[in-house]
Amino acid sequence: MTDSPWEHRIQGWPGVAGGFVGRSQRPPGGRLMHCPRYAAALADIGLPDGPIVEAQQVHEAEVALVTERDLGSPPAPVTRIPGVDGLITELPGVALAIYVADCLAIYLHHRARPAIGLAHAGWRGLAADIPGVLLRGALRAFGGEPADLRIALSPCIGPCCFEVGEEVARVFEHISGVVDRSHPRPHVDLSGVAMAQLLAAGVWPEHIEVMPGCTRCEPERLASHRWDPERCGRNVALLALTPS
Repeated sequence: MTDSPWEHRIQGWPGVAGGFVGRSQRPPGGRLMHCPRYAAALADIGLPDGPIVEAQQVHEAEVALVTERDLGSPPAPVTRIPGVDGLITELPGVALAIYVADCLAIYLHHRARPAIGLAHAGWRGLAADIPGVLLRGALRAFGGEPADLRIALSPCIGPCCFEVGEEVARVFEHISGVVDRSHPRPHVDLSGVAMAQLLAAGVWPEHIEVMPGCTRCEPERLASHRWDPERCGRNVALLALTPS
């Protein structure tokens, strides 16, 4: 482990802090003392005590708007929004958190508002177009156009390693280049699916960043459920609007 808690840090998004923390875990009972890398990342973005807002992550495509009412008064250190895989907010000083171990985390920055979003995308969420749902939810809540949005895609299991059954491959066959049948079983490119869906929703290609890395190929630094479902832990995607 290096001095930095981050595998990837969000750069160039004014007023936004966050990034991708490898091989940590969802804090049990919200107790961050058991998650030193996670705690260090929160301290690094100026929110050592939160508040943190998590999505329940049910492998679907519902996105929630996080307001002060959700946080409570005083704000709870950790709030979990039930029944959703994505979160959007314009509240400064609140850390949105998503936990992944082969799935994809999608980061969103609405520059004009400003506002942010974060979503969990496994293959089921992608089959339900959660990238498009996240984007449209942000524009519906905060106004603006797709050109106002910046997107980052976290490391996830790569097309080199994401072997699937035919029933999953068929879901994505209509997207050019994301299903590879050169192996004994089909492989799917999750980042490629998300990229295609974001472009179809109107995001400019130059506004999408893809963080490099395959979780299954690099289990020493990235949590991978395919590598070891019992001991892998979780990667943490964090995003916050910094207080002005």
